[in-house]
Amino acid sequence: MAMHDQDPIQTMQAVAARFFQKLQGTISAEEEQLLKQWLAVQTDEARKFYESMTDQASIETALRSYYSVDEDAALKDVLNRIGKDSHGTDPSAIVAEMPARRRWLRYSAAAAVGILIVGIATFWLMTRTGEDRPATPQTAHYKSDAGPGGDKAILQLEDGRAILLDTASGELAKQGNTRIQKTTDGSISYSAGKSGNDTAMVYNKIVTPRGGQYQVILPDGTKVWLNAASSLRFPVAFKGGERIVELTGEAWFDVAQNAARPFKVQVAGIAHPFQLDVLGTAFNIQAYADEPVQAATLVNGKVKVSAGDQQQLLQPGQQARLNNGSMQVIDADMDEVLAWKNGIFYLENANIQSIMRQLSRWYDVEVVFEGNITQQFVGKIPRNMNLSDVLKILESTGWVHFTFEGKTVTVSP
Repeated sequence: MAMHDQDPIQTMQAVAARFFQKLQGTISAEEEQLLKQWLAVQTDEARKFYESMTDQASIETALRSYYSVDEDAALKDVLNRIGKDSHGTDPSAIVAEMPARRRWLRYSAAAAVGILIVGIATFWLMTRTGEDRPATPQTAHYKSDAGPGGDKAILQLEDGRAILLDTASGELAKQGNTRIQKTTDGSISYSAGKSGNDTAMVYNKIVTPRGGQYQVILPDGTKVWLNAASSLRFPVAFKGGERIVELTGEAWFDVAQNAARPFKVQVAGIAHPFQLDVLGTAFNIQAYADEPVQAATLVNGKVKVSAGDQQQLLQPGQQARLNNGSMQVIDADMDEVLAWKNGIFYLENANIQSIMRQLSRWYDVEVVFEGNITQQFVGKIPRNMNLSDVLKILESTGWVHFTFEGKTVTVSP
């Protein structure tokens, strides 16, 4: 099959087939040259993304962690779905001829095509712009579309005023001796003036809606990035011997060091609240109420996680996971943890339910499931795509199908 961009699905399948054969060691010189020629006409950005999605070591790691399947049946399935090679070779012959060092591909061949097609579908859609990109929604079952989320938030002041941050600019308010400003990069900054005699604690709250994210610089210099459907409550000036903030949802913290005044994050809005005691530290907290597991992940510094009568001191690279109030510490996949902040949906053996929860928050849509989908997805998808493009990428695996009407996405096998 020629690799051209006239039919996106055929192009994705053709590229996936060639790369799958390259991993197997069965690609011909002619087919490899076609793959190189196709890549040569793509943009540098798209090529780099393609290379990250089709890195052999990454795919091998993903496959080895994937669930086991029947070897021969899986390989026949993957070859049937992406198309036999141009010579119509019997799948059994390919298995027999496969070099021993490549045979790990047999164990999860069906997963391999999912990984490859998710990556290549993303790659293809990233390269299409303007007239070269198909209009969306492209098919009858996409009657709606939704653009990606962006920098949106509401600042709630102590006196009851609410400021829409995505349209505000300059100095927003003054509370006590603290000035609140929207900086040139779009974040919110709190600048404390000289301390007066006022000892009363004044609190603000920043709330991101579904489809929003925002950055705030607290009065002590701590930087906080809020993900969609999250909130942070904090004083406009930290007083006393500790700095306490309250979080719902998900946020990344880069805490200003002050050993004499510990920083504490109280995580609320979930069935089993927990708290982090922090010094100078960078960490992520995911505490959405609709997620089965909440997590605190430490990048550097030192943090103590407390939940009920349980306490754990985390080392950099560790994650405390809380499931129904029970805490477990594991080594974290930092790429996965920080993907949202870096503008990526990072799918690492992700089931469709967890994927759709992320999409629901970022695109502000409702999700309805019809039928059971058991496959797990591996791949990276940029968060700046329209929702219809993300759905097409997931659909290209053949494991899942969507209808999209109004603000409701229906998911079926």
